[in-house]
Amino acid sequence: RDLTPEQRAKQEASGARKVVRFRTPLEGPTKFLDVVRGEVVFDNSTLDDFVLLKSDGYPTYHLANVIDDHLMQVSHVMRADEWLSSTPRHVLLYRALGWEPPQFAHLPMILGPDRSKLSKRHGATSLLEYRDRGYLPEAMMNFLGLLGWSLDDHTELFTREELMKHFSLERIGKTGAIFSLEKLDWMNGVYIRGLSLDDFVAQALPFLDKGLPPEVPRPLPQDYVKTIAPLVQERVRVLGEMAELTEFFFANSLEYDAGLLLGKNLSREKAGEALKIALDKLKALEGFDAASLENVLRPLAAELGLKTGDFFGLLRMATTGRTAAPPLFQTMAVLGRERCLNRLEQALARVS
Repeated sequence: RDLTPEQRAKQEASGARKVVRFRTPLEGPTKFLDVVRGEVVFDNSTLDDFVLLKSDGYPTYHLANVIDDHLMQVSHVMRADEWLSSTPRHVLLYRALGWEPPQFAHLPMILGPDRSKLSKRHGATSLLEYRDRGYLPEAMMNFLGLLGWSLDDHTELFTREELMKHFSLERIGKTGAIFSLEKLDWMNGVYIRGLSLDDFVAQALPFLDKGLPPEVPRPLPQDYVKTIAPLVQERVRVLGEMAELTEFFFANSLEYDAGLLLGKNLSREKAGEALKIALDKLKALEGFDAASLENVLRPLAAELGLKTGDFFGLLRMATTGRTAAPPLFQTMAVLGRERCLNRLEQALARVS
């Protein structure tokens, strides 16, 4: 920065590539007011003579962003706090050009649960990928709105309109915001449960169509999906789970280990006896709604000398192929008489 004319001529003669730098003051402080952090002070002796124009004639980010923001009349510059150390350079540039700097707000970094910088292993990915996994836009907006900002000390859920009304830079925190996929799943589940039945079916159908096995006939019957939806809406966290949670409603046959029919307490003989008597009772049943099924099957457990949990677990595994499924009687009613009887007979054959 302090070459003599002779030294400059020598440099030019040697073919050295030239850049244009900012002549940073060697002493004193550069101060600015950050909306989030308050007054920030940098000692000029810690700053370098940063490059404005590169050797190819193109401007650096430092010069370009200052001029661009000024020409676009930007009032607030909000960016990650990793840019805080660049801000004194930008403030010096604004002053040198005779322009009023915008208001700066350096926002906390988004961190993973281990408090390291967010990366793909924590769930950092394209926003569209979250959409494709089955996160609702309302839930995503709510979740992102709480990363580094709060409405108050207790409110977790709010609408877009409430966020627009109450958002202020003054409530942005200084510490890093934790990106918790577990919290996002919880929040998305809350929003899913808040959907009307028709909206839930409309949102779920594309995920069912994409996720169910190819042997399931298409198009999926919307009326049938509408009978299934209330049974799983309370359990779904992301719409991408719909196919896995409901596949047994559409499958022609179930694949499972016959040992799962027995649970922890049933012998093959006792399971076979229970399935045979249940089949006889259900074949004679006039109606096949949830109430009729419960009226027949609940007292049957005592008649068979079985604990209700063991007996219902046997029926659940036989009819759904799952140890955990939606409420048993409602599930059997949706599956229908023919499908339930066929599956119970197949289960009987497996334990015989």
